[in-house]
Amino acid sequence: MSNSNEGDSCQICKSKDVNPLLKWNRFSISECRQCKVVFATPLPSDQELNDFYQGFLFNKPRENEIAKTLANRKDELIRLFAWTNDLKGKSFLDVGGGTGMAYKAAKDLGLIAYYQDLDEQAKTFTKEQFGLTDEFILTELEGTDVKYDCVFSDNVIEHVKDPIAFTNLLFTLVAPGGTMVMKTPNARNTEMYFNPIISIKGYVLRAIKDNNLPKALFLYFKRFWHCDPPRHLYSFTAKSFDHLVGNMEETELTHEVSYYRTPWFSNTVTKWIFRGDSGSNSIKSILIRCLVLPIIPVEVILQTLKWLLLTLGILSPGGLVLTLRRTKR
Repeated sequence: MSNSNEGDSCQICKSKDVNPLLKWNRFSISECRQCKVVFATPLPSDQELNDFYQGFLFNKPRENEIAKTLANRKDELIRLFAWTNDLKGKSFLDVGGGTGMAYKAAKDLGLIAYYQDLDEQAKTFTKEQFGLTDEFILTELEGTDVKYDCVFSDNVIEHVKDPIAFTNLLFTLVAPGGTMVMKTPNARNTEMYFNPIISIKGYVLRAIKDNNLPKALFLYFKRFWHCDPPRHLYSFTAKSFDHLVGNMEETELTHEVSYYRTPWFSNTVTKWIFRGDSGSNSIKSILIRCLVLPIIPVEVILQTLKWLLLTLGILSPGGLVLTLRRTKR
């Protein structure tokens, strides 16, 4: 007998065959048995989301990291959009642009770059750091007739209430022959097992609060991570992206789903220790770093093993990429 939840049908593939996983504050987290997307119910209100994100995701990069981050971003954009020719004159829109790294990278590569984000702090930083002006800010995604050759959305779709409507809306901004790239965490990834600090601290320990310990530990191996409402409302799989595209209003398109690995030593104590911060000279900071030093050799072994297993195809990568191309007319 199916364990369906009539009130929690899947918004991606429309199936009612869903498996309730756990409680998370006032939310429930479930998995669709059909497309394997993980999702939260009930959905928060628009006002709740707007208040939640003002300043919440603002992650001001350190001055000594900006140049390297921009160089990596340029390489990433070239790879994701398969750019091989002269980019001069082509337009680029970064949706949910955050602190403007992709915007600046695209601009430096010769594209006419535009930026969009709801977070006023991130917008202000991008203006001050990268010279963003109001004429290159898209304030409203709806109601514009402007089309872009390239539309980029990095880790945004998992935050929105209606992913299909969001994808439809963004794709209306793509010019004929243009490309849209969306990145998001991979719900079925096994790469996170090799970052136990963040996966246990961020998900298992938090899940214990509203569930019992055995259930939280069991669900750790069910990989419910990347869905933590009201921040992340969905956690996608490759199969769920196929269903999402199949339910879009747009038909003049082709799509493909690929994967990306999380950055080397991301979400590790080792990176935190060697990255440095404004309080690195405080006694408290020094003591904490000394206490966690023994963790570093363990993390080095785990990261090396993770790299090897990913290379051999034994682990599944931490991220998904959905690429949509509009048919030329």
